[in-house]
Amino acid sequence: MCAPDLCGIVIDFCRDSRRPSMPRWIWGPLALLMVTLGTAPLPAQPAEPLKIGVFDPETIWKITEVGKKYNQDLNEARDRLQGDIDKKQAEIDALRDKLRQQQASLSEDKASQMQKDIQNKTIELNRLQDDATREMKSQLSDVQNRFQQMLVNTLEVFGKEKNFTLILNKGVIDYNSPQIDITQDLIQKFNDMHKAPTAPAASKPQPKKVPEKPKETPKPPGR
Repeated sequence: MCAPDLCGIVIDFCRDSRRPSMPRWIWGPLALLMVTLGTAPLPAQPAEPLKIGVFDPETIWKITEVGKKYNQDLNEARDRLQGDIDKKQAEIDALRDKLRQQQASLSEDKASQMQKDIQNKTIELNRLQDDATREMKSQLSDVQNRFQQMLVNTLEVFGKEKNFTLILNKGVIDYNSPQIDITQDLIQKFNDMHKAPTAPAASKPQPKKVPEKPKETPKPPGR
């Protein structure tokens, strides 16, 4: 099973912004998030200057605590599934080696049975690979959707708080001045708004209480 492109779940850079087709989720709120600044100014008042920011979603994915946790989870899932596949492949290789080494001394029935075992394990291997691919795609899609929604929420809150007119994804623009890059500020805001999920702490077993021995009834004196 090929290793998934983990950073690719967050950003597929558009090398040419004029390209007719673009990744699906870039077209959404991350491509161009507009934050309104209230009602339009009166004609007699000077128009307020536009406040524009740009951000790099790939950097946000790599550096935020949530992004790092999701990346770790994906890597662990991939390694677990790959381990199962490697184990099954090793079983097949061992059977093939055994058949090749002993084929001259094996009966026809025994050799035929070993070939069937190899075929059955190969079918199991193909099934494992298909299941692993489906599981990774499902987990990848789930992580992408959750992270994207958190990023959109962060952009909306941050944009309104800082009175931005436009916040643009770097993947859809050809040039921007470094002065309007707000990626680091968004990372801090993202971490403030969204905490990385943590595994529940294992509960410590309660020590067993030793039953108290019944107190002996004192004997009357003289007996």
